[in-house]
Amino acid sequence: MLISVCALVIPVALIEMQVIHLTNGTFIYPLDDTYIHMTIAKNLAAYGSWGVAPHQFQSASSSILYTLILSACFKIFSANALIPFIINLITGIVLLFVIQNRLKKENIGAFAQLIILLLIIFFTPLPILIISGMEHTLQCLFSFLFIFSFSDFVQSGIQKKINQLLPNTLFIYGLIICTLRYEGLFIIAIACCVLLYYKYFKTAVILGFISVLPLVIFGFISVLKDSYFLPNSVLLKASPVELSGSSFSNYIYDVLVEKLTLAKTGITALATQRLLILLPFVFVLFKKQLKEFLSYQLVILFLSICTLLQLAFAKTGWFYRYEAYLILCSVVVVSIIIVKLYKALRLRENKALLPVIALATFFLFFPLILRSSAAFTKATQACVNIYEQQYQMGDFIKKYYDTDIIAVNDIGAVSFFNNSEIIDLWGLANMQVAKAKKENKATPAYLNSVVKEHQVDFAIVYDSWFDSTLLKHWRKVADWTIENNVICGDATVSFYAVKQSNDSLLKKNLEHFRQQLPADVSVKYY
Repeated sequence: MLISVCALVIPVALIEMQVIHLTNGTFIYPLDDTYIHMTIAKNLAAYGSWGVAPHQFQSASSSILYTLILSACFKIFSANALIPFIINLITGIVLLFVIQNRLKKENIGAFAQLIILLLIIFFTPLPILIISGMEHTLQCLFSFLFIFSFSDFVQSGIQKKINQLLPNTLFIYGLIICTLRYEGLFIIAIACCVLLYYKYFKTAVILGFISVLPLVIFGFISVLKDSYFLPNSVLLKASPVELSGSSFSNYIYDVLVEKLTLAKTGITALATQRLLILLPFVFVLFKKQLKEFLSYQLVILFLSICTLLQLAFAKTGWFYRYEAYLILCSVVVVSIIIVKLYKALRLRENKALLPVIALATFFLFFPLILRSSAAFTKATQACVNIYEQQYQMGDFIKKYYDTDIIAVNDIGAVSFFNNSEIIDLWGLANMQVAKAKKENKATPAYLNSVVKEHQVDFAIVYDSWFDSTLLKHWRKVADWTIENNVICGDATVSFYAVKQSNDSLLKKNLEHFRQQLPADVSVKYY
């Protein structure tokens, strides 16, 4: 176990040492989303308000439980930026212990345990989840606990032919996975269907009720606060289901071709798609042997359906995290099946199968290897990108405009590092914009009216995200451009004076601030 913990901690330490060296000692996360969680948690701890602005309700977080955990920690230890990292590091180590206990239960040998744990660390990849400071490490832990424990429960009940009660721990796991990420609803829906199939009717209803209840409560609170039932981050990032005419046809095409076949969105989608082949392939390869292992069959069923739903209705990628729980659980179940049952294939007697299995293994795992390699390769640079752009934006506002009203399209670091009022032009923390986007009314004229209504002093935006008609309403003052961008929405962020009278002061402040910008940031004035 010590070796696997070292294999987890050493890459994390090496990445963070590189980052701190390149950011002048500043601890930084590779995602702006982490700072959104921290900002809401900070305001919840300090003011009792759920939003990126004090005393305002803004449903900008897709993880209810993780934000509450951060808020509790901030209340006890103060709003320290290291806390999400520490939570994830502890969770990652606990996850390895939990998986190792499962491997011991499966009578897997010590050497095989080590190999499986190393595969999990690399393929998930756990070090990248830890440095990201998001809820996905916890999601991996509790998704694993629920799926495998639930499958054991069903196998035990069927084998003993008794209508036993669902363990209380599974109700707790179900509640946790749903309040950590809305994708947890996929897992609970499958579990409830399995329970109904085996005629555990009452248990299915109770499990569904307990798991969904916190989301329903939060949804009603959101509606009472004049927000949507679902968080803005879920609504604006998820793939909408179009039910009318050609729109529905286009949606079906998008799911079947773009998401489940071509994977145009990148290596993360392709790697996730491979699970839809890998899991059934392992099932077919060991079909005869798996008849005695209903729990393994159920785990494969869970992961196959969840992968399909993830690809069709949710997201993959954005720094290798959305699909991480599926990959981790898949690596565990596939590894257990291979280690325990590979002798049944009698490969020595069927040597013709060896090249076929070798070729299939390469085809199935190569995208997963590329995905993890890309994650480790980009980790340090992603942190540097956030430091050179998002962190500098927040620092600039804090130094010169700490009490002003600013419009932005990336709200995380900007809102966490200063006290200015932030108008979110992308809609995560602004219901006016969110509703307009959902209703296809977020025209340049409308967005400009929002800016005017809130008496915004200046805007910091990605030009590529907005119609040029909107940007022509304002006076462009400067651009900042970072090098080797791997994570920010755009390499170039632009500063606009919304009130024409403020352009000279804004330019003066930007020129003065340039002295402390990192050397790799290019500046252009207008």
